[in-house]
Amino acid sequence: MIGIEVYFIDVRASSDVIDGLSAKLTGPERTRAQAYRFDHDRRRSIVARAATRQLLGRYLNENPQSLAIEELEHGKPVLRDRQIEFNASHSGDLVALAFSRRSPVGVDVEKERPLRHADALAKRFFSESEAAIVNDARDHAQAFLTIWTAKEAIVKATGTGIGAGDLRDFSVPPAQPSLLPAFAGWFVASIQPPMPCYYAAVACRIDGHSVICRNIETLSLL
Repeated sequence: MIGIEVYFIDVRASSDVIDGLSAKLTGPERTRAQAYRFDHDRRRSIVARAATRQLLGRYLNENPQSLAIEELEHGKPVLRDRQIEFNASHSGDLVALAFSRRSPVGVDVEKERPLRHADALAKRFFSESEAAIVNDARDHAQAFLTIWTAKEAIVKATGTGIGAGDLRDFSVPPAQPSLLPAFAGWFVASIQPPMPCYYAAVACRIDGHSVICRNIETLSLL
């Protein structure tokens, strides 16, 4: 693995495939997934957790179910030995997973949705410069979600558990990957999901790396 590898997975699979992926989870993971009230939430949880284990197992050539995955203080999941860093996100019909051997990573994916007051939301959650970008954009919702995914990715990468109110304290770059002044040594970049009307971003601690995006089928995870 060189740099960061991001996988996008369409969760619209048959019930048999979802059941097969569920069988690959640990008991606690299966219980947590089954606790979701709605089928689409349960489906995303199963795919994200099973894909995380299966891909980690392939990277490390180990039994996926034997991998010890723990949570840090603010809920960021990590391998106990930290051989590979990873992160997951899901929205709509899409799961995004990021992996790196060189740096902690964070990934966020969001499905486009109606945002009638995106400019007002930007003033509430974004820095002044980011709010201005949203306000000046032709499509307020598009600008908002582009910035939102980038901010979420960096918060997830750092694992600091920054509250929504604190999102105003730093700005993400508007286009190219670059250093975040508020987080010394951290970088963030937007990436292109394989489905229309989705937005995504990935963040890490290193620069001068490649970000490789791949699409994989749920069936390949069985």
